[in-house]
Formats: sequence, structure tokens, C-alpha cells
Amino acid sequence: MRRTTGRHRLRLAISTLAIAALSAGAVAPAPAAAAGRPATAPGTTVKVDRTSPTGYTVTFVYRNPHATQVRLAGDLTLLDVATGTTRYQPEEWQPGRYHAGGTEFLRDMTRDRRGNWSVSVPLHAGGLSYWYRVWDPTQGWENKRIWDPASSNPRPPGESSFRVRNNDVLDAVYVPYAKKQNDPVLKQRAEYELPVAGRGKRGTVTYVPYTTILGDSGHYLGVYLPAKYDAKRAKPYKVAYLAHGIFGDETDFMVPANVPNILDNMTARGEIEPTVVVTMGNHFTGTSLGFASYNQTNAANNLVQTILPLIERSFNVSTERSGRAYAGFSYGGMTGGVVMRNYPTTFAYYGHFSGNPSLTTQDYDTIANAVGDDDLSVFLGNGVFEGTLNAQNAIADNFRARGYAAATAQVPGAHDGMTAGQLFTIFARDHLWTASTSQR
Repeated sequence: MRRTTGRHRLRLAISTLAIAALSAGAVAPAPAAAAGRPATAPGTTVKVDRTSPTGYTVTFVYRNPHATQVRLAGDLTLLDVATGTTRYQPEEWQPGRYHAGGTEFLRDMTRDRRGNWSVSVPLHAGGLSYWYRVWDPTQGWENKRIWDPASSNPRPPGESSFRVRNNDVLDAVYVPYAKKQNDPVLKQRAEYELPVAGRGKRGTVTYVPYTTILGDSGHYLGVYLPAKYDAKRAKPYKVAYLAHGIFGDETDFMVPANVPNILDNMTARGEIEPTVVVTMGNHFTGTSLGFASYNQTNAANNLVQTILPLIERSFNVSTERSGRAYAGFSYGGMTGGVVMRNYPTTFAYYGHFSGNPSLTTQDYDTIANAVGDDDLSVFLGNGVFEGTLNAQNAIADNFRARGYAAATAQVPGAHDGMTAGQLFTIFARDHLWTASTSQR
């Protein structure tokens, strides 16, 4: 009998709040009132605000005296679990509404005499995705999408990342939970997605240059090392390899999905063994910015034949399948099916977030024959605004029928990095290795 690895009961991800039905009419953007005097320091300032529907107001400040127009943008409009597709502005937040991607939030920012552009909006708890759109004739920018220059999130140098080249970057702002939000989902997001208290408990993120399996140089791997990482520790660290969705890159799980903060908090709480994370950009078939530049077979081969050996030479990480996990969002989750089919004995844990593996009956049997009596754990999930879990449940049933652990979950989100982060939290906390079982 195979020993399964699912250890925890799946935790309910969606709040059971009573939500009144609301009008489905379009909403015009409304100006946000700042909490107190506008901030002038570049970056994000999060302030307690009793007049805010969420209890907090965030002021965004971007300094650029040469810009002629600047807009705050992001995955900051709201979707309601009761009304589905109707979009709401941040000022219209109420319980049951969540910031979600799919429609770009845009809000004009106001310039002061010193060239500081600012705007204030109420936001609910969690790590939330935003960016700026800038018109700056001195740099040839017209509607240029940029990371916040004041952000402390590490990123690859220059224009090496696919998101920079594709004018599609995402940054993150971290908003605490207020009791008036009255939502256990948002309370949990704040507990995991905000930076952990105490710098000594925080891991580090760096970007390591490497050459892909196709011989393309100038690419980078994101590497998260847990707090107090010890290169000479006798027991190698468990490691999770995370793949982005189509048009994403190696920054996706590090920034909009908030994985470093999630693991910092989880490790500090003793919910998971200190874990190394590796992210990769899978657009490496030349300079194309199109869909075809993410080839799933190339990505799977590159991961197993190039990235794993490089990481295992460079860092103190596990070389055993029981110490390796693979997870991917959207196209990265689909790519996980190729990894599983072509390299069935490389990883013991799989997470498929908003992207399902495409496997035939023969594929399931072939994987089971290769894995045998060893452990295999598969987790699948999506956001409530993406549809049902019917397909995920059917895939899980196929693995269970062959004696392996499989679970599904749904979180309140759309097809975006914030949903990926919520699903990663469940995957890491409930289905990966824990501090109490790390010596098994």
C-alpha cells in the first residue's frame, strides 16, 4: 500500500459571509480622499483611516519632474462573490469583494510643484499588485508601464526579464488587516503575505544569471533563500521550483504572488521546514514576445536538465525527489503535466494553480508505474472568479484511484498573481514538508 503525503485537512478558503446582492451597473472612477496630509516620500504609505471602508488608505507617490502624465494602475478593481463579473472601484469595498486582475485599474495621479505624483485609495488586506503608467518625453515613454522605483522588491537587472521587455511589470503593496474588514480570508492573507516582523526572520531574493538549454544567455533564475540559510548545513534544504504563466517571468512568484513573504511567515510560525525557492523565466526561444516563445517541452527539459543541476551545484538543496516540489500558475501549471509525464521520478510534490495538467489514461498509468510505491502528492486549485473545480476534481480522482494523495481548493480571486499566492499558501502549508515531519 502506498503511503500518501496529504497530511492536513483542506482549510476553507472562502469566507461564509452573508453578502447582499448589489446592482450590476457600471461604476465611474471616484476620487479617493487621503488619510491626513498627502505623503511626499516616494513609494507607498499605508495609514490607518477610520473613514476608509477597509480601515486603511494607501498613498502612492512617484517622483518624476519630467513626466507629463502618470497613472496608478494595477489589479485593484474589485469582484464580488455574490455578483460575479461586476467590477467595483476600491472605494466601494465591502465584505465579499476582492481585488482581482483581468481589468486594469487606472487612476490619474496629481503632480505637486516638486514633481511628486500622488494618489490615495482604500485597499483591503494582503499583498496587492500595482504598477505605474508614465508619459515622459525625456525618456521616450508614452504609457510606459514601470515598477515602482521606490519598491524594495529585488528584480533582474536592466531589461533582461520578459515582463520588462513586454511592458508588463507588476509590483506589490502590503496592506494590514483591520477588524472592520470582517473577513477571515483577508485576515489570513495579511498574516502570510505581509513582510514578517523582524528582519532576522526574512529570507533573501537574488537573481542568478544562467544559460538555457537552448544556449540562450542573459537569462536569470530567481532564488529565495530562507532566513539563516546555511550553505554547509548537514541536511540539504528542501526546494520548490515555481513556473509562471504565459507572458510572465521569473519575478511572478517573487513579487505579485508574494512567495518570499509567505514562506518567511510560514517558517517563523513553524508550519514548514525552511525551504529554498527557484523561479525561472520560460520565454527563452529567441527574442519573440509572442505566445510561442513559451514552449512547454523546452521549459520542462530546461528545468530538469539545466536548472536542477545548476541549482544543486550552487546551493545546499535536496537532490532527492522527496525534497523537491514543482508548482506552476496557469501555463506553468499546464507545463507541470509535461514535467510529470516526461520526468515522473524527479518531483514528489506538484501544485497546479489555475492551470491543469493534460494527461491521458495512459499517462496516469505510466506515471504510476514509474513512481511505484514512492510518495506522490498533487494539489490543484483556482480562483472562484475563474469557474468551477470540476476539472481539477476529476484530475485529483485519477491520482487517488492509483493510490496517490491529491487535493483541490478554491480561493476568492481571479486569474492573477494574487490568486497564485493564495493557492501557494495552501500548497506549502498543507501539502509540503513541515517542521514537525522534516526528519522523516
